Amino acid sequence: MSTSPSKTLSPTELAKLEHSFASDPSSDAYKPLAEAYLDLGRFMEAMVVCKKGVKAHPTAADPRLLLARVYAAQNKDKKALEEVQGALQVQPEDKAALRMAGVLQIKGGESETGRANLLKAYQADPGDPETVTLLQQYKVEIPRPVAPTPVLAPVATPPPAAVEAPAAATLPVASPPVASTPVGRVSAPSQPQARTGPSGASRPAEAGTRPPSQRRPQIVVEEVEDDEDEPSSRRKPAAGGNRSKMLSLVLLLLIPLFAGGYGWYSAQAKKRGRELKKNLDVATEQLKHDSFVSYKKACEAADLALEVDPDSTAAHGYLAYAYAIRWGEHGGGDDARRQAEEHLAAAQKTQELSSHLIAAQALVKTYSGKGKEALTELDAQVKDLNDKNKASSLLYLTLGLIQMNAGDLERSRDSLERAQTLAPDDPRVYAGLGAVYRRLGQDNTAWKNYDFALRYEKDHPESLLGRSLLMLEQDEPNYGLVNQMIKKLLEVDPPPSPRQLAAAQLARSLLIARVSLAMPTLKPDVQQKLAEATGVPVDAAKAKAEVLKAEETGFALDKQNPELNLIKGRRLLAEGNFDAAAEEIRKAIKVDASRAQFHVELAKALMGKPGGEKEASEALTTALKTMGDSPKLVVMLGNAYRRQNKLDDALAQYQRAVKDPKAKNPEARLAMGGIYRERSEWDKAKEQLEKASQEFFGQPDRVAMALTELGRVYQGQGNAAKADESFQRALTSDEGYSPVYYFYAALLAKDPKQTAKVRTLAQEYVKREPKGEYLTDAQRLAGN
Repeated sequence: MSTSPSKTLSPTELAKLEHSFASDPSSDAYKPLAEAYLDLGRFMEAMVVCKKGVKAHPTAADPRLLLARVYAAQNKDKKALEEVQGALQVQPEDKAALRMAGVLQIKGGESETGRANLLKAYQADPGDPETVTLLQQYKVEIPRPVAPTPVLAPVATPPPAAVEAPAAATLPVASPPVASTPVGRVSAPSQPQARTGPSGASRPAEAGTRPPSQRRPQIVVEEVEDDEDEPSSRRKPAAGGNRSKMLSLVLLLLIPLFAGGYGWYSAQAKKRGRELKKNLDVATEQLKHDSFVSYKKACEAADLALEVDPDSTAAHGYLAYAYAIRWGEHGGGDDARRQAEEHLAAAQKTQELSSHLIAAQALVKTYSGKGKEALTELDAQVKDLNDKNKASSLLYLTLGLIQMNAGDLERSRDSLERAQTLAPDDPRVYAGLGAVYRRLGQDNTAWKNYDFALRYEKDHPESLLGRSLLMLEQDEPNYGLVNQMIKKLLEVDPPPSPRQLAAAQLARSLLIARVSLAMPTLKPDVQQKLAEATGVPVDAAKAKAEVLKAEETGFALDKQNPELNLIKGRRLLAEGNFDAAAEEIRKAIKVDASRAQFHVELAKALMGKPGGEKEASEALTTALKTMGDSPKLVVMLGNAYRRQNKLDDALAQYQRAVKDPKAKNPEARLAMGGIYRERSEWDKAKEQLEKASQEFFGQPDRVAMALTELGRVYQGQGNAAKADESFQRALTSDEGYSPVYYFYAALLAKDPKQTAKVRTLAQEYVKREPKGEYLTDAQRLAGN
C-alpha cells in the first residue's frame, strides 16, 4: 500500500499546516496535515482531518484513501477496506485504491477478489512499479498480451434490397401480415431477389429454390369492407352489425373518458408523491439538528406526510424515533411514549425496513428499562445489515449510545466512531463521542468532539451542557467559560427542552459551589474578578442560597430526571459530603437502575469515605446481578476488593473483565499488572502491563501510567536497563504524568554518576506534586 515518505516536522511546520487547514477546511490542506498527523502517530487527529477532507471532496478518492491508511496503521483493516471501497465508488479506475483494496482483501482472506483488484490496478497502469512489486509479492501472474486478430479481406456489400439477416437462409421466419386486403384479393407474390452467398456470388432467393410443398403460403388478413357506393342487394349482411356499431360508439365515448380519468389519477399520484417527499425531506433535515425544537418540527412534517400517505413506513419510522427521543431524552412524558409506541406498531405492519424504525424500537426498550434486551437485538441487526453492505450511521449511533449507558465504553466508542465515519457532519454523533470519551477519562478528546458538534450545529444543547460538566470535573476549571456556556443554554432562543434547562440549572449550582469553595484561597482582587466573570457572590452564605435556588428550579422543571440527582451528588462530593452524595445517587438509581454510570458514581462516592469500600463492593455486586457483566462495573468491583486488600477477589474480577479476547479493557490489565508486581510475579505483570500500554492507545496519560508500572516491574526484577527504557517511554508518552519523575529518580539514585539527573527529576516531581504521595522521599532525592 502506498504511503507518503515520512518526514519529522518541527512544531512550527506542523503549526503552519494546522493554520492552513483551519483557514480553509474545504481546500486540499487536509492532505499534508493528515499525513503529518499519521506520521506522528496522532491517529485520532488524522481521522478527524481526513473525514473533513471526505466531506469537502466527496467525488475524490484521495481523502478516503488517506483515511484508509490511518485505519490500516492501527490494524483496523476492515474499516480501512470500507474506506477504500468508498474511494472506488467515486473513482472505480483509481490504481492506488485498487492496489490497496487488493492487499487488504488478500490479508483478510478474500484472495481471489484481492488478486483481481491487483490485476485491475496493473491494467490501469502497467508501468507502475509498486503494482508490479505487489503482483510479484502475492504471486499474481501478469496477463500475457493477447495475439492480434487477423484482418479479413473486405466483403463486397450487396445493394440494400438484397441484404437479409444471416440466419434467414436456414431458419423459417413468418412473413408479416398484410393489412387492409379486400376479400377475394391475394397479395401478389414478391419477385424473387438475388442473395449474396459467402463467396459474394448471387444465388436465387430462397422462395424460388424450395419445392412447392415447402413454400410458405402468403398470409392474407381478411377484412370486411363496407362500400357505401355498392347496392345493398349485392352486400352480404353481417351478423350483429347493429350491435357492433353500438359497441364502437360506446367505446368512442368511453376511451376519452378513461384516458382523461387515468391522466387525472396519474397527475394526482405524482402530486401526492411530490408532497410526500417534500414533507419527509423536511423531517429528515430537522432530525439532523438534534434539538428539542427540531424534533417537534420533524414530527409536524412527518404528520403531514402521513396525511398524504397514511401507510408510509418512513413517516411512521421518523415519528417513532423522534417521539422516543422526546420521551427518553427530553422528558416528554407518557404522551410522547404513547406516540412512539403507536407509530412503532403502525410501521411494523408494513413489514418494510427502516433504520429509524429499528433505532426507535431499541430506544423505546432502553428507556423502558429493557436496555440489555435492546442491546442484544440491535447488535444483531447492525451486524446483519453490515454483512449485507447496508451499514447505517443512525443504527451505529443508537447502538453506541445504548452501549455507553450499559457501561461498555470501549465498544460504545467503536460504534460511535463507525457512525462518525458514515456521517461525518452529524452533531449527535460527536456529542455521543464527547460523552463516551468523558467517561473514559480522555478529557481532551471529549472536548474536541463536543467542539466538532458545536461547529456543525451552533449552540447544540447537549454539547454545551457536556462541555460545561466536563470542565467542572477538572481540578482548575475555567469558571468564566463555564458560566458563558451555561448562560447561553439558559438564555438561547428557541429554548432547549425543559429537561435540558433543568440540567443547565443543576450545572449552574455545581459551578456556584465550585467557585465558592475556591474563593477563600484567592486574594481579594482575584475574588472580585472571579465574581464578575461568573456571577457568583463572594459571600459564602449568598452563594449557598443561590446553589439551593438553582437546584430547586431545576428539580421543578423536571422531577423525574435521574441526571439531576447525579449532578447534585457530584456537587455534594465536591463539598466532601460523601453520605449525602451517595444518597442522592441512590435516588438516581431508583429512577433508572439500568444506567451503569449511576452505579459507577455511587461506588466512587462510597469509596471516597473511609471504610466505604465494603458498601461499595456490595452495591456493585447488586448492580451486576441486575445488569449483567458491565465492564466498567466489573473493574470498579475489582478496585473495591483491592482497596479492602482482597487481592484474589480483585484479580478474579479483573480477569472477568478481560475474558472476551476481542474486548479491550486496559484498566483491568493495569490493575492486574500492579497486583502481580506487588506479588513479585514479574512475568505475569509484564504481560498485562505491555498489553495495557497497547490498549490505552490514544490516551497518553494512561499509556505513561502503564509504562511507569512496567518500569517498576523491571526495577523490582533487577533489570535496570529495561527499567530505564520503560521510564523514558513513559516520559515520551506523556511528560505531564508526575509519578514517573519520582520513580525514574529513585532508579537512577543507585548510580553515583547520575546525581545531577536524579536531582532534576526529583525537583520536577516536587514542583508538580507539592502534596504528592512520594513528596518526602522526592525532597530527599532533590537535595532539599
